[in-house]
Formats: sequence, C-alpha cells, structure tokens
Amino acid sequence: MPPTLIGDVMDSLSDGHLYSAIFDTPHDVYSWIELISNTYRMPVTFLSRIPESRLSKDLDLSVIQSVWISNKSNKEGILLNHESIYKFIESRSTENSGVFVIEGLEWLISESGMRNTLRHIMNLSDYIFDKPIVVIYVVQTNTIDEEVMEKISRQAPLLDVGLDAVPDQNGNTSTDTGESESVPTQEEEYPLIPYLTTLPLEGFSHKILRKRILQWRRLGFDVSDCEPGIFCDDIGESHSIYLSVDKKVREATELLNIMDSVRDNISKSEFTVMEFRLRQLTGMNEVSSKLRAIIDDVSDS
Repeated sequence: MPPTLIGDVMDSLSDGHLYSAIFDTPHDVYSWIELISNTYRMPVTFLSRIPESRLSKDLDLSVIQSVWISNKSNKEGILLNHESIYKFIESRSTENSGVFVIEGLEWLISESGMRNTLRHIMNLSDYIFDKPIVVIYVVQTNTIDEEVMEKISRQAPLLDVGLDAVPDQNGNTSTDTGESESVPTQEEEYPLIPYLTTLPLEGFSHKILRKRILQWRRLGFDVSDCEPGIFCDDIGESHSIYLSVDKKVREATELLNIMDSVRDNISKSEFTVMEFRLRQLTGMNEVSSKLRAIIDDVSDS
C-alpha cells in the first residue's frame, strides 16, 4: 500500500484503524504529534520511550497526554510489551475516544518476534475496529528492516509524514524551506540512540554480522566481543555470539537513553563515567540502580 501523504492524513485517519509512520528524528515525531493534536478532533496520548520530565521540553503536555513505556518497571508508566500496551488502550477506550501514538515497535519486534508482533497488532486492530480510536506506531528511520516494515504496513498502513508541507489549524499548507533561525536545543545535540532490530538466525551470515558490528561502532559501542563470530565456521555459533552482544547493546541503549532524559540531575563527571561504562557494555547493573534512584528522587521532588 502506498503511503498516505501528510496533507491528507487528517482526512484519512479513520476511527477503529491502525497506522504506522517512519521519522528521521525524535523531533520530527514531536512536531507531527503536535500537528495532529492541533488539527484532529480527538485527544492525543503519546506512549513514549522517554519520561514526561524530558518530553515537557518538546511537547505541550497540557494538551497531549504522555505515558512512559520502558522495559524496566517504573511507577510512572507501563512496561514496554504488547500485553501492557493493549491493556492500557483497553482501559482508556472504555471511557474516551482518542489517538494513541506508540513508540518502541522495533523493541517489541526484537523481544517478541515478527510473527508474535503481527499477531498482537491484529488483535489490537480487532479490538479497536468498532471504537472511536486511532492507533499509530511511530518508527525511527533504519531501525526496522524494509521487509519487516512491509509486513507491518499490511496491518498498519504507512503514512507519509514528510514535514516539508503540512497543514495548519485552518487547513492551509506551509512549506518548510529547510532553513531555521532557531538555535539547536540540547535534545537536538544529544539525540536518542536508536534501537536496532535483532537479527534472526534465518538469513544470518558473516557479511550481515560485519554490517551490524559497523552499525554498533558508529553508535559508539565497543562490540569487540562480537568479532569472534565473524570467524566461526558454524553459523549457529556465530549467531549465538551475536545474540549475547546484542542483548548487552540493547540494555546499554535503554540505559543511555534514560540517562540522557535525566542528565540535568547528574553531575557532568558522573555522567561521563556512566556513559563510558555503558558504551563499553560494562557495569550496567550498577548504572541501572543509580538511574532508578535518580528517577525516584526526581519523581518525589
């Protein structure tokens, strides 16, 4: 199915339907959410990978509800898994209509698998079918393989969310010239680290592993423990080595993004030490405990 153009999105979002959308940066997501909030008739709820304390710098949370979803239990939000997301939407749909924008699809695919993810998407689609609800999965560019995204889009049609021409509240269209007089914000200087989907054993090869190692290195991770997998004759053993490192990278990515969201509450020296350890894929339990304590302090203050 061809993407629906952004200028037509407000007319084409139909109650009881799922959609998907791909963005280059988190800030493109925020801009688009504000666009929907300003022009669509329903309230918008954003299930975000970062806590509300950080989102308040990018979104007007007086009109957009934010819910933090994380793979670690927290008292402010919900767990990042299909069941928790389904139950959350179910609990809200009994009283209200609305648009639910969901981050973290790449993590859900990696944790649950493609087949299981599609099953949950279809279950959610069946549930909202006759309800005044719209669900949109938002994905960052290059975090989900094209073939996988094609399967997703069959259940959740892909929206073309290019921000070069968007309608304002009166339905007029403005064009982004690519020039901006604004000063880059701190969040633009420190973008969230993307999650890369876990590579399945089927189709896995040494060439693919080399490419993934290069991607990890470009993100700043020390993945030297994965290099022996390049030289394993047994592709199954090579994949097992990859999986062990992938698990560490995913946990480190989660912690780095959480750490960035509370950077104002961490001293510069401690932040540097914690970041170094995570990029070396070491000391993650200790860093996780420190971050949990910091988040609890911020929540209580």
